[in-house]
Amino acid sequence: MALLFFSKSDRDGAFENKFRQALSELAPELEVRTWPDVGDAKDIQYAALWLPPPGLFDALPNLTHIFALSAGVDRLLRAPDLPQHVPIYRLEEGGMGTPMSEYVLFGVLQAQRQMHVLADAQQAKQWTRDAIEPAAANWHVGILGAGVLASAVATRLVNNGYPVSTWSRSRKQLNGVTSYAGPNEQIEFCSNLNTLVCLLPLTAETEGLLDASFFNQLPRGTALINVARGEHCVDEDLINALDSGQISSALLDVFHEEPLPQDHPFWQHPRVQITPHIAAPTAGDVAAKQVAQGVADAVAGREPKGFVDRGMGY
Repeated sequence: MALLFFSKSDRDGAFENKFRQALSELAPELEVRTWPDVGDAKDIQYAALWLPPPGLFDALPNLTHIFALSAGVDRLLRAPDLPQHVPIYRLEEGGMGTPMSEYVLFGVLQAQRQMHVLADAQQAKQWTRDAIEPAAANWHVGILGAGVLASAVATRLVNNGYPVSTWSRSRKQLNGVTSYAGPNEQIEFCSNLNTLVCLLPLTAETEGLLDASFFNQLPRGTALINVARGEHCVDEDLINALDSGQISSALLDVFHEEPLPQDHPFWQHPRVQITPHIAAPTAGDVAAKQVAQGVADAVAGREPKGFVDRGMGY
């Protein structure tokens, strides 16, 4: 009985070392192998991985569980050789809740305090002191999504005095948060926002959601923060919305292509702030222990946390 490990981003092996240590304590009977050193592939029942290379799954005839080393699984679900009968489990939080909530709070504060107006004044060498700065209690934040990370963000914002609403597939109950669900409540959700935060999983239904039609449902001057996936946003529509003032500013951490191409207009747009997909780095210790616990549960015959519904896409 063995597990195969692969992580495209674990260049120095630090995460693998933490994972192996955690697994040795929770399931010492399980042998861990690292791709491409598969050994006898018939021994491998478990795989813990991120962005697997082509052909990896084809080489594992006895695989029973797949553990994603990430919260998002959209790229994993597109793997052409992904076995359809093997259950997938994803990181539910991985220590990302705190940095994600800090990042979004930073973006909301920038928008609320009208820092883009002050940045323009700085470039023009103008001593501007009359920018309108509404109180946090009057700055309504809407979050697309209500999962583990979105809940952490919503809680942080509520604790900082912001009114918060979420919109998701099904209604969620969070203290101090107004919950909207389903397409019938989309317009109501959009009607009274100052900052919109995208924290949705990427699915066929959410790809391209942030388009001209969606932006036009928002109050004029709404600020956008996208920390989910670049594919949620139609870039050209966002640029047009920024140019027209329908969207006042955009803080973007994710893009269709990463790294962002040098010729992409986001680089030079005065209303766009770019960060290189660093909003919520996975905490290695926490994530390693969470994945190891999931594997240990599977070895012991228990259902691991983080089951992925392929029909829903997350």
